[in-house]
Amino acid sequence: MGWVALAVLALAAGALLWLCGAPRALTMILAAALVLGAAGYAWQGRPTLADSPRTAQARQLEMEPGLVTFRAAILGTRNRGAFSTADAAILAGRPDEAVAVLIRAVQRAPDDFAVWTALGTAYAINDNQQMSPAASFAFARAVRLAPREPGPPFFLGLALVNAGELEAARAAWARALALSPRDAPYRRDIEERVRLLDGFIGMMARPAPR
Repeated sequence: MGWVALAVLALAAGALLWLCGAPRALTMILAAALVLGAAGYAWQGRPTLADSPRTAQARQLEMEPGLVTFRAAILGTRNRGAFSTADAAILAGRPDEAVAVLIRAVQRAPDDFAVWTALGTAYAINDNQQMSPAASFAFARAVRLAPREPGPPFFLGLALVNAGELEAARAAWARALALSPRDAPYRRDIEERVRLLDGFIGMMARPAPR
């Protein structure tokens, strides 16, 4: 199923729960569907797998097909080797190893915003999809190194959506959109993410009917 369809279904399901007076926390969970798309490029769990006692960090993950292409377009390809190794570790359910790989990459290139961005993403995944202090530091470093690049705020927004911090995610994606060249291949995807997230936030802001 395409990412647009997933996002539309998320909004529809969220609206239904809201109309039924469901708790805000429950409808917030549906925002995770935005991450499944996140412009068609995201990490996601495998819902077809049976439940198991493994930790969230060790669960199997899949990579959306467009992730590598999108990341290369918005962050560049100079770190392809480190990114591929980190990707493999995450896919194997070992995000801690991905973090280690990217820390070594940062040590080799401490002024490379793309590596810091990837490290922030890996930290967030490793920390149970939360914006931990380590993830926040890595993203902040990436933004400081390249304040005019759209990549860091885009992936920051992706991590924030996954953590359920929708307002902060919206601000990050709006910044990424503002920094994206008009002819960039990824600009339309970011525009769609902002539009869908606005719809979800607007729905959540309205009081549930009694």
